[in-house]
Amino acid sequence: MMMKTKLSWLVCLLWASYTHGQEFSYEAQVAPVSTPGYYKITLSPELLGKLDPYRSDLRIYDGDGKELPYLRHSEKALSTTSLFKEYNILEKAYEQDTISYLIFGNPDRRAIDNVSIIVQNTDVQKRARLSGSEDQKNWYVIKDNYLLHAMQSTDATSELKILNFPLNDYAYFKLEINDNWKIPINILKVGYYDTHQIKGISTEFDYPIISQKDSLKTSYVKLELPESKYLEKLSLEMSGAEYYSRSANFLVRKERVNRKKKTEVYFESIGSIELNSNSRNEIQLRGRSVKTIYLEIYNKDNQPLVIENATASYLNRYVVAELQPEATYTLKFGEESLGTPDYDISSFVAKILPGAAKIVHDDIVNLKPAEDAMDKEPSLFENPYLIWSAIGIVGLLLGLVSMKMIKEIGQKG
Repeated sequence: MMMKTKLSWLVCLLWASYTHGQEFSYEAQVAPVSTPGYYKITLSPELLGKLDPYRSDLRIYDGDGKELPYLRHSEKALSTTSLFKEYNILEKAYEQDTISYLIFGNPDRRAIDNVSIIVQNTDVQKRARLSGSEDQKNWYVIKDNYLLHAMQSTDATSELKILNFPLNDYAYFKLEINDNWKIPINILKVGYYDTHQIKGISTEFDYPIISQKDSLKTSYVKLELPESKYLEKLSLEMSGAEYYSRSANFLVRKERVNRKKKTEVYFESIGSIELNSNSRNEIQLRGRSVKTIYLEIYNKDNQPLVIENATASYLNRYVVAELQPEATYTLKFGEESLGTPDYDISSFVAKILPGAAKIVHDDIVNLKPAEDAMDKEPSLFENPYLIWSAIGIVGLLLGLVSMKMIKEIGQKG
């Protein structure tokens, strides 16, 4: 009986050592919402700076401790949107066995070189002509002998055709279609696609300049944050010369264990640029979490430049989840053993993202304060020798228990 009690205690000890390693290091409360639906939770640079490189250790839990599925989403540097805008059709005449036509206005006198027509699906060929006018009385041909064909879609009941022509800004345009010996086609709309580009929303923060030392022909600058933050771009503002063109290298400090099993420090380059008075002095850093950056500026025979300001930025990143009002939600992260989650909603991105509103999270709470971790001795459960010793003891005890059971069965037999 005593042996079984000891065995149970050791098994509990090993299980505790396993579950101890599954704890999150940080958490942040999600801002409350007023209506149910999907929301984009904007991730702060501090939170992103604490995630693993693959950002796989982030989880969302509700007030009952239930894990919520989420999508990951990030802003694009530049996105293009197109919106179909209709021209006002002023006159339309469709008749069989004659020339059908429609007249549309260009009130803004936009200089255009194409027009889009939406046609009800049809399987015929037509010849067309486009003319322009300032008063709808005197017409001047712009392009003749268009061939309209393949006017059918397999996905919708109408098809869009684009007519290209020389650049013009007439107040009125007339499209004539030859319907001799045939029934007219049905043109539903006439218009154009207004295309414009939208810059992605980004987050910026200052990157403090700690020191600058000028030695020989090189300047050494140290930039340091209070804690690691995520960034994708670093921009610099300089003084010291009206015109300049100099190379600069960005480095981070790292450690490694050499062949003698000693820890050595080295510096790794994360990028280089040409600082120039005629350009924006910014470098893309491909997205990384970093606290301290070292900058080397090669001055050649010039007087040193002075780094006046450094600004870090990144395109906003979000997690998208379905939230309910009057409920609490918590972001938990900082658990290296977790892999990337696989949720069903990843197959429905196109349906979920468009209607998702943006919210934020509260300040990060450190569940394992750094000062405690530095001061305390290694935990009982963090000692690999103890763990393996316990495993060995459990194995030995299991063997002894098995031998005792076999011996007792033999005696009874």
